[in-house]
Amino acid sequence: SARDIGWEDMNQARFALLMPMSLFFVRGTVHPLSLVKTRLQMQRDHVKGALEASGDYKTARYHGTFDAFRKIVRFEGFRGLFKGFAVSSVGIFSGQLYVIIFETIRAKFNHLNGVILPRVPQARFDVMRNAAAGGCASLVSQTIVVPIDLLSQKRMMCRSAPDSAAVHKAPSVFTMASEIARRDGVRGFYKGFSASLCVYAPSSAIWWGSYQHFREGMTRFGRRHGVITSDAGGKMRVLEAAAGASAGIVATIMTNPMDVARTRLQVSGEGTLRGVLGALWREEGKMSLMKGVHARILATVPSSVLMISVYEGVKRLSVIKPE
Repeated sequence: SARDIGWEDMNQARFALLMPMSLFFVRGTVHPLSLVKTRLQMQRDHVKGALEASGDYKTARYHGTFDAFRKIVRFEGFRGLFKGFAVSSVGIFSGQLYVIIFETIRAKFNHLNGVILPRVPQARFDVMRNAAAGGCASLVSQTIVVPIDLLSQKRMMCRSAPDSAAVHKAPSVFTMASEIARRDGVRGFYKGFSASLCVYAPSSAIWWGSYQHFREGMTRFGRRHGVITSDAGGKMRVLEAAAGASAGIVATIMTNPMDVARTRLQVSGEGTLRGVLGALWREEGKMSLMKGVHARILATVPSSVLMISVYEGVKRLSVIKPE
């Protein structure tokens, strides 16, 4: 199997310095796709006729991912694709917390095979260990992520054009935060918290478990056919990127229904998770639960490739060299 660099193998100070800078780059790269995904998920199919009758249908409604990109750039300018990025960037600190928790739990679980549960093959245990660490890390980090995500998504939904008059300008993040605090208090920033846990904890567990599974399988296949001869070199980097992309697709498809409901809850600020899911099914049909899945996949695949390439690269740069 491929070499697994653990928490104890790294210079943790170097890792903590390099990781946030790398996360900022990844977040900026995929933010436009996250914005498009959010707008598509908030689009309500049952009001289509009203939008058409208003005469503003072409600018108010998106016909898929690429149409959304085209209209956002046309009516809001290129900067429109980065609405909410400033507040979203604060989430880099939660990303750092997430990675540290993930690596710490992986290290703690490393010696538990056959201790608590019956011993299983190491490859299978590594998948289970990664899944458990990913799920736990997400559970903790969501306490920071949810308020940031809520404000970022509200900002993403502001459609003001770049040359709008001041009175029509989108409200600032501070104004949005003040309004939420005034209306609902601290609890208002955690609207959709349970939905976020239902999306991100399973998604994180599925992603990391799948990544380990694909990475091990692809490594065995590559070595069997003489393609992979060592853990160093470009071929291993390509393999890790492919494993990350595959894991991203699996996790995205499996968690999309909950992500649609989470987005609706956080942006609208109304209803319950169960109520939103029920309304989606009744009013917009079962396929509404897969809204934005193409945009999510388009965001997740490059994000997964970039993230795992950066993550594995930073780990290698942080390895403690023998004296």
